[in-house]
Amino acid sequence: MVKKIERAQILDLLRTLGILQILLFHVLFGVFSYGGSSGAIALIATLPNWMAFAWQPFGVDTIFLVSSFLLTSMLLVEHARLGKIDARSFILRRLSRILPLYYLALVLFQLAVPFDLVQFSLSAVFLGTTMGVGNVIPVGWSMEVMMIFFLLLPTFLSFILKCKRPLLVLGSALLVTTGSRVIYLIISEISVGRVFLDTYQGLPASSAAKNLYYYPWFRLPPFLVGMGLAILFNKASNSYLKRPSRGLSLIGLLVVFICLYTPVHVEGAWVYQLPELLLVVYFGSTITIFSLGLSLIMWSSLSSSVRWIRPFEKICATISKCIFGIYLFHMPFLVLAAIIVLRSTDKAQLATISAAQVWMIFALTAAFSTLFARFLLRYIELPIIKWFRRYFPVGL
Repeated sequence: MVKKIERAQILDLLRTLGILQILLFHVLFGVFSYGGSSGAIALIATLPNWMAFAWQPFGVDTIFLVSSFLLTSMLLVEHARLGKIDARSFILRRLSRILPLYYLALVLFQLAVPFDLVQFSLSAVFLGTTMGVGNVIPVGWSMEVMMIFFLLLPTFLSFILKCKRPLLVLGSALLVTTGSRVIYLIISEISVGRVFLDTYQGLPASSAAKNLYYYPWFRLPPFLVGMGLAILFNKASNSYLKRPSRGLSLIGLLVVFICLYTPVHVEGAWVYQLPELLLVVYFGSTITIFSLGLSLIMWSSLSSSVRWIRPFEKICATISKCIFGIYLFHMPFLVLAAIIVLRSTDKAQLATISAAQVWMIFALTAAFSTLFARFLLRYIELPIIKWFRRYFPVGL
């Protein structure tokens, strides 16, 4: 099963789509962050409706879900073979994979901003955003979330496997974390209709909205769904589980489509006409809903042959291997791409940016980031992993 999972093209495809959506979202984010409110509102009016998916911050949840599924699957195989999970080896493997590029990014980004000892120190131990001081790396918050989950995964999975009904335990945990998001929206002093709109219109986001987006506890749902899918896939022993009905994958596609095309960036859109309580429930549970829908697609694809992905196999495999490098270092290339396309460093240009220019900036950012990430993979990541394998025999 391990080989099948590792080679499953659907996982490379989803990680590729996830990171590319992040890059596209950050192009838009650059406009409403640096172009001011007028630039943000102009961009919303300019972009066609079919690009509504670009405004949705689901790319990172896709990566969280796939990573959780893969790592949980590997630990399940280890548990079945050895009767236990070697937490030390697992954590060392994760550290050897993440720390080289993370610390490189930490140092390089720190050179570009005023030095803050507290922020730098907490960022170095993956606690900057969690402790409220922010991370030196622009996208460091998600690396913190992933690292915290990775450190807890072996212990949490060992506990779950000792339970008679592991999926019930996971489902309960998912319900609690999702419920906490909904309750937080209810008790926090924030207008639910402004959770996304303030940011998308170039206005300062409330502290409650930032906590809901960045705080690790609130970002657990895709990880828990990934764990549940791995356990379910691992336990699949009859024909029904191995070959889920096509209807489930269609339901998953419908759920993902609705999540991606809910016009949360458009003030006055139909979603903001919903009753307040329904709006609270949706915004509180949307990443859980999206993750569950995506898991249905993954389950169906993993259980069958997905020939239609094969033409993109090499591209997806390359991007998937370089995903950390692309993610950590794409911001500077985004700025470079914007300067090349707009032929200016004047922020006022962002108020007149067109859809074509958005896609050109995105394409250049993706190309530059991937090339740089491949360089990092060859000359930094792989050499360090080989060195680690030599001196720390942890089954890398």
